[in-house]
Amino acid sequence: MHALIVTAHPDQHSHTHHIVSQVAQGIAACGHSYEIADLAAEQFDPRFNQADFEQFKSVAPSPTDAVAEQQRLDRTDALVLVYLIYWWSFPGQLKGWIDRVFT
Repeated sequence: MHALIVTAHPDQHSHTHHIVSQVAQGIAACGHSYEIADLAAEQFDPRFNQADFEQFKSVAPSPTDAVAEQQRLDRTDALVLVYLIYWWSFPGQLKGWIDRVFT
């Protein structure tokens, strides 16, 4: 099994990143592989932009950054989201990742 662990916390020393590390260690200890998608460190742009809108209207292909994330998901058997709750929801960057990538 290959897992994609996604997080979007800007502080590398946060409890969120500690949990990501613990999840990764647990997956590896079970003999599985993982990849970490640190959206903040990778500077993923969560904004729905003109390129996304053109793809939505079916007049252009998906933006390359969204396609790269979709390809990363295609290599995955399990998706793990690790995030701090903001106002009872995902952080904005993670929400934007879901909105732009799950198309």
